Amino acid sequence: MPTSKNRFTHRDGWWGELNLRYQHVPFQSGHEFEAEQAALAVLAAHPPVGFVGDTGGSEISADQLNELVRGAVENAEQEAKNQRESAAEERRLLGWAKIEEALSNPNDDRVINEGRWAGFSRGDAVAWCWNLFQYEPHGFTHPGSQVRHEAMRQLQAGGLPEVFGYPERARELVARGLTPREYRRHQEALGARIFAALDVKHPRP
Repeated sequence: MPTSKNRFTHRDGWWGELNLRYQHVPFQSGHEFEAEQAALAVLAAHPPVGFVGDTGGSEISADQLNELVRGAVENAEQEAKNQRESAAEERRLLGWAKIEEALSNPNDDRVINEGRWAGFSRGDAVAWCWNLFQYEPHGFTHPGSQVRHEAMRQLQAGGLPEVFGYPERARELVARGLTPREYRRHQEALGARIFAALDVKHPRP
């Protein structure tokens, strides 16, 4: 992904002075930011004369420039899609590893006697936390986002957060006859997405 040093805006370069934009380039996926940056990077590399190419002394036509922009957009979208799919698979495998670790640890068989997770074994409570944090996310905006961040740090450190009504949601799912493993298999069968921080969209400055 472009760094802060090489991000472009609609009006950064010569195209801004001519009030040109690239909206005519169709987006094929949800990776608008990556596609935008790829398109604007091509425009930045080809200031108009003929247009000047990015190799010494060469010129390209407007049609050739348009094809370069289209190719950059398609490549950027595909790369962003591949990265997101890879990251989603990593999160899926991490979730399974965490719940299997919790459910197979004999030290986590003890029943919790106090707090909102009372009545659950510690292993089940940890497994439900990982499931619900991943598949039923809360905390998309401040201050909930800070609560989520701190609760995830607590969970990753071996704690048992009591946030977002997750203990009560886990009781509801158990009442339906679901175990943490069955819940997760159902979510995967439905093609449910696992929460990622990058899925939260913030308004651009």
